[in-house]
Amino acid sequence: QFGKPQKVITDQAPSTKVAMAKVIKAFKLKPDCHCTSKYLNNLIEQDHRHIKVRKTRYQSINTAKNTLKGIECIYALYKKNRRSLQIYGFSPCHEISIMLAS
Repeated sequence: QFGKPQKVITDQAPSTKVAMAKVIKAFKLKPDCHCTSKYLNNLIEQDHRHIKVRKTRYQSINTAKNTLKGIECIYALYKKNRRSLQIYGFSPCHEISIMLAS
């Protein structure tokens, strides 16, 4: 739907630079496809800060998956530009309509 990414933006951590160098070499990518920017990456990561907080421990991976899916669904409803957007086959409005129907 969105096509192949043109650039990968990460923070300036040394381990990330080393890992990306290995990925670029292994997949024979262009050397300029990796960009390190503290501020650009923060804009992207701030969208998921509500998920990064520590949650209670879960009994199974399915419980954790369903909880995170619900959190993403609720937060996506607040973002008007994502109402009709399907990310990896996941539409927040479709998920809410399924939850309300049951």
